[in-house]
Amino acid sequence: MQFRLIPALLVFLGSYFPLALILLVQDVSESSWSSNFCTEWESCRLPTFDHPWLAFSAVAVTGLCLLLTCMIFRIIRYRYQVNVVESKSIPSELISYSFPYIVSFMGVDYGALGKVVGLMFFLLWLFLITFRSGQIILNPILLILGWNLYEAKVCVNGHIRITRVLSKSKLTPGDYRCEVIQDNYITKGNDLE
Repeated sequence: MQFRLIPALLVFLGSYFPLALILLVQDVSESSWSSNFCTEWESCRLPTFDHPWLAFSAVAVTGLCLLLTCMIFRIIRYRYQVNVVESKSIPSELISYSFPYIVSFMGVDYGALGKVVGLMFFLLWLFLITFRSGQIILNPILLILGWNLYEAKVCVNGHIRITRVLSKSKLTPGDYRCEVIQDNYITKGNDLE
């Protein structure tokens, strides 16, 4: 099964929810940062933002995509029985997802339209690379959601192969119900015992 374009885009954009939050905090106006810290509930004020529409739109879009990503992983039908012979945990692919975070600290400002458009093109380019290479599910935000990535020797229909398995539980030898997305197996856990 190949990730369709829209679900892949949702997974990709959802993984940048933390980046949207970082950019939101960076958009808080100087006057809000320099105001006194609220010590009493009545004296508390919400911070003001230099570009609230852009900042909150980015948080809303990526937050919605993250929510939809969670829903996508809940509705996956695990149709295939796979026997895991052995497995080892492998680190999630962090490099392609960390570049935009580094970029955010190098001067991305919602007030500079050129920088915002440049970041959008950069993210589009990263999306195309990860989508076309079949790496869209190798996504660090999935670690936060409790998914782990393994390299596993599996037996499928009597054939042994080495593959990557994204699992909601610790992947130990045994039988699993899986789905295949972009040559990666996905399982919620050992539910065939």
